[in-house]
Order: sequence, then C-alpha cells, then structure tokens
Amino acid sequence: MTRTRLHAALIALLAIVALSACGGADDPAADTDDEPTAADAGGDEADDPGEATEAADDAGGADVTGFRVAYASDLDPNDMADQLGLQAVDAEVTALTEDSAVAAGLNNGDFDIGNIDVTAAIKAIQGGVPLTIVYPSQNVPEFVMVAQAEYTEIADLEGATVAYHAPGSLTEIVQRELVRQTDPALEDSIDWTVLPESPNRATAMAAGRIDATSLEFLDVLALQEEGEFTVLGSWGDLEGESANALATAWVVSDEALETDRDRIEAFLTAIQEGYDTVYEDKDAWMAVATEQIADIDEERLSEAYDYYTSIEMYPRAGENPITEERWTGLDAFFRQIGEYEQEAPLDMVDLDLVEAVNGG
Repeated sequence: MTRTRLHAALIALLAIVALSACGGADDPAADTDDEPTAADAGGDEADDPGEATEAADDAGGADVTGFRVAYASDLDPNDMADQLGLQAVDAEVTALTEDSAVAAGLNNGDFDIGNIDVTAAIKAIQGGVPLTIVYPSQNVPEFVMVAQAEYTEIADLEGATVAYHAPGSLTEIVQRELVRQTDPALEDSIDWTVLPESPNRATAMAAGRIDATSLEFLDVLALQEEGEFTVLGSWGDLEGESANALATAWVVSDEALETDRDRIEAFLTAIQEGYDTVYEDKDAWMAVATEQIADIDEERLSEAYDYYTSIEMYPRAGENPITEERWTGLDAFFRQIGEYEQEAPLDMVDLDLVEAVNGG
C-alpha cells in the first residue's frame, strides 16, 4: 500500500466527518472493563456446522473445528474480516490484553494460533520464544494520530500528554515516529502514557484527560462528532520504508507448526477465504460486524468497511503478502526507528505456508 493511497483514504475520512450530521453521536467508547468471554470475542458457533468441514476439505481434510485462537486485545471493527473465517471453522476465540500474553499462551499450548502485532512477534522470536509467523492479518496499520483542538500541529505537543495502547505497539510507533520526523528533541518533552484500547483513549480524549493519541478509524469518526479535534497524521505520513510495514500477523508455536501443520494451513485457508469474501461482499462483512459489535451503528460500520477495503487492509488471494523484498524493507524500517536492533531474518516467516494459503 503506497503512502499516497493511504493518505488519500485519510483525507476521505475528514470529508466524511465534515459532511456528517451534527446530532445523535454515540459515545465514542464502549466499556471494555468486563472480562470477555469466547462468545463475546467472536467465538459464536458457525451458522452452518458443515462450514468447518468444508474448510478442512479445502486444505486436504485436516479438521480445524474448534481451533483455539487468541487475540492480544478486544476485538475491533478491523478484526471483523477475520470473523468470517473464524465462524466458518467454529473457532474458540479468546481476547487477551497483551501480545506477550498471546505469545506465552501459544508457548504453553493453551492456544493453537495467535493474532499479534508483527513487531511483537519479531521481538518475541528474537527473545527466544519459539514462534513462527505463518500469515499476515492486517497489511496496513490503520491508526490515526489526533489531538485536542488547541494542538494544530505536531510541533505544538511540547509538554502534552500523549497516550498509546502498550509499549512497542503500533499505536506508540506511529506517534513517536511522527514526532521524531517533526523534531527529534520534541520526543523527550512529551508525557507519554499507556492507555489500552482505542475506545478508552477516545473516551479520554473526549473528556480532556489526554492531549493526543492514536485511534482506530471508527473512534476518530466518533470523536469528531463529540467536538473539534485535530488530525495530526497517520501511518501514511511516515517516511522511508514505512510502506512495507505489516500491522498484525498470525503466529504459532514452533511445536504446533511441526505437529499440526495441516490443521494450521486449513485454518489459514479459511481465514483467507474470509478476506476474499470481505472484498467481494460488503453485506457479509456488515452482517458479522453488526452481530459482533452491537454498540456501533450501521452507518459508521459501513464507513469503516469502505475505509478498510480502500486501503486494502487484508491480504488478497493470489497476491503474495510477504515477499523477501517486503520483509527486508519492513525489517529496515523497524530497526531504523529503534523498535528493535537485531536484524529479523526471513526465516521467522514460514514462506512456504504463506504461499500455499495465498496462492500468489
């Protein structure tokens, strides 16, 4: 995804906000303090019990019914594309709070596969955790940096309180890098603080408890309905190799990859089929999204769908999402911004599995 294309999508976002009606805005954040259950996180039974069998047949007969899936945070609208595949295999989904918790759960055999930030996966592997990246989930980070109205540009953030999801998360990376590009000395003058989950950060912005943060697309829309806020930039405004960055990925333990490779391939095949459906059938995505995220109105979900597909957030079948060239650029970018120092070799990714699932 080129920077121009992603930036154009952000401009479209601002146009949508400017043209939207002023009244009737929902609260920009739902309460996420309650402990999620598998059903709450998207682990409902598939509409057709035979779909899991069909997904298995597509990948050589491996049984993937009840595949145990872990996410590093509550499920968001950008995760709804995954749900089409997860429902097809009747997956058991658990939403955790940190990438490290997913990595630990995979290593302990508590889950079959996990969905975490690519950078978290790289650092876990570099730290000795026996994991392998087996497929990308989101091709492009969607986070947008917003600020209170008095901050008209990034240079104004001296002394400001700026929040992000977790240390090393993409929400932190995009903001720190935008600040560094503006003025490297500015970074140390900012009060950086951790506040998990985009809806919670949107609520804090609306209440004036923080000065700036990075939010998911829908939370930016909701926030703009609450008042005037400044959009300071997005991933598309980063320079250099940022266009190569992958946002999130599916990861498994090395032991699981060795013993359950066929099941993993079957699962990922169902996931890719779900991504294909997203690009072809908006109604299918909307049906899942309105079921799983009942507190967001359909108009906003429809706008989110249009945004996600316009920036090609998810892998497309037949278009290999991880090539040697892209991985080299991705690694160079993350090392350049100091996300990690050690080179990330390509063998962190099972390219054979990626190609088998994608067909590219």
